[in-house]
Amino acid sequence: MAASNLGRVIKRAATAILVTVGLAVAVAGCSTTEPGDRPLVMGASDMPAMQVMAQIYAGALRHAGSAVSSDTRAGDYRTLLDDMDATSVDLFPAFSGRLLSQLAPQLAPATADETYTDLNRSLPQGVSIGDPTMVVATPQVIVAASVAEQRKVTELADCAQMSSGLPVVVVGAPDAATIEAFTATGCRFGPVESVPTTAAAIERIAGGRAVGILTPLDVAGDDAEGAADEIRALQAPAPAADSAAAPAASGSGAQSGPAEQSGSATTGIVVAGPRAQQLVPVYRTAALSRDEMQTVNKVAGELTTADLATLAGRAATGADTRELADGWLAEHGL
Repeated sequence: MAASNLGRVIKRAATAILVTVGLAVAVAGCSTTEPGDRPLVMGASDMPAMQVMAQIYAGALRHAGSAVSSDTRAGDYRTLLDDMDATSVDLFPAFSGRLLSQLAPQLAPATADETYTDLNRSLPQGVSIGDPTMVVATPQVIVAASVAEQRKVTELADCAQMSSGLPVVVVGAPDAATIEAFTATGCRFGPVESVPTTAAAIERIAGGRAVGILTPLDVAGDDAEGAADEIRALQAPAPAADSAAAPAASGSGAQSGPAEQSGSATTGIVVAGPRAQQLVPVYRTAALSRDEMQTVNKVAGELTTADLATLAGRAATGADTRELADGWLAEHGL
């Protein structure tokens, strides 16, 4: 009888120990943050356009029911990729060609499609890219409309017909690789001159005293106010199948061509010159669900170069980036 009672006591004690251990394991498991258990964190470079873009992605996710941190981590692409590796950043906007130049500078994709594909293959493990937007920032050679008409130049292949030695105007520090890429197409640039603003560059170019290297994103903001009516972009030729998607340069300035294409943004062709620069979302694969990525990708079908240029211009003058993003999302039903 005593032995039987002792057995019951031992059995109860063992059961109590197992229950205690089980509870401890459960508590430990609950303390581990799994994907989706904490707010998503956006990252962005310090460019106004990228700060606005991060808020657009964040706002779209919030409106779809996801928890998103109100803080945006700032940094260049390398820093943000390192932050992703440390799981402290979940998504950031980037231009495809610039990011590819850092990850695989030896590659030479000729089209926007190839740039996107090469970038997707070059990303670190655990990092992916979503659908490209219609926002384009591929550098273009910009000339005065009067010069374009006088010299009969409309395409990048005509660049050699321009007067040699004209100064080439850039905003901020010149990018040697971009200038070399245009030189390889036949452009005969003179000395490189830096100016502080796009408006200053357009003024120089429109007067015929210089050519410029600007992007559609640069020009779209000024063009919204009619400041770029007297300039033209030398367009890279597109295959006949894409001619309808890439209208010829016109009075709208450098916005024409690849800046605003109908349909998929990946139809943009860069036959010569610098590699394509499309805005894409870069995200930590394990952090976002399929539904969340569908939400992010909806932005790609709505956002244009002119949209982002306008928003970035307002941000640069002090407007709140989250308010700007929320306003744009409301206008587009996102």
